[in-house]
Amino acid sequence: MESKLWMAGSPRAPEPLHHLVRALRYGDGVFVTLTCDNGVLLDARAQLARLAGACERVGLPVPAATASVAALVEVLRTLGADGRHDFVARVQVSADSSGRGYGRASDGGSWELIELAGPPPSRTCRVAVAGPKLNLPVPALPDVKSCSALAHVVAAREAARLGVDELIRTADGLVTEATAANVFWSAGDILRTPTSSLPFYSGVTRAVVIEAARNLGFVVEEGEYSAASVAAADGVFLTNATRGVEIVAELDGESVGWPASMARFAEAVADLRRGGGTRL
Repeated sequence: MESKLWMAGSPRAPEPLHHLVRALRYGDGVFVTLTCDNGVLLDARAQLARLAGACERVGLPVPAATASVAALVEVLRTLGADGRHDFVARVQVSADSSGRGYGRASDGGSWELIELAGPPPSRTCRVAVAGPKLNLPVPALPDVKSCSALAHVVAAREAARLGVDELIRTADGLVTEATAANVFWSAGDILRTPTSSLPFYSGVTRAVVIEAARNLGFVVEEGEYSAASVAAADGVFLTNATRGVEIVAELDGESVGWPASMARFAEAVADLRRGGGTRL
C-alpha cells in the first residue's frame, strides 16, 4: 500500500516530511542551544563539542553545517544573523529517514535543523521543588540533550499548574535539575549544586558557573542533596544557555534573598562565556 499521511486536519504528501520522520516518530535526534549576546555567540566551541559528543553517544554522524564553529557561523549569517541583534539558536541533529521501526538503516545519515529566535523575555523567577507525590519521570538519556524530551514537557506542565516558572525535579528524594536549567544555591561562602552523577543534564553553562565561582573564591560542592538543603539556602539561582545566571526570587511561595557576596557573580559568568564565544 502506498504511504499516506493525514496531518493537522488535511491529507499531506509524505515526501516533504521525509527528513522529519524519525525525529517525529521516535525523537531520534539531539540538540544544543546557543545565545548571541552583543554580537558574540556565547560558549560556541563548548556547545558544538557537546553536540558532537551527543551525536557520538547516540550513533549519529555530525553534519558539515555543525561540524565547526566557522561552519555554523556561516549558516547563521546566511539566515540573516549579523551580530547587531541578540538571538537564540537551536541547533539540532536528527537521524535521516530509514523506513518504519526503531532501527536505523545501516547507511543512515543525519541532517541539521538550525532555528533562530529572539532572546527570552526577562521575568521574576518563581520556582517550586517537586515533591515525591508528583512522581515526575526521569529523562531516558539524562546525559544527552535529546529530542525525546517528554520528561521535561511533563515537568513544565506541572510547573504551569503550580503557577511557577520552573520546577526543580528530584530523583529518589535528591535534587537534580529544574525544568530547563541547572540549579545552584549558596550557604555562606559555599556554593552547592547536584553532582553530575545524578540523572540530569549537566549543561555547558553549569561548567562555566563552577569555574567562575572558584575564580571568585567560592567553595563549590557537588553532591547529593535533599530539597531541605535548597530551602535553607541564602540564595538560589538557575543556569542555562539562554538566560545565563537567573536569580530565583521565590521558592515554594517564599521570597528568597540574594547575598551581597554574590553581587559580581553573574557578571563574572558573563565574562567567561564571552571569552569562550565567537564574534559574528
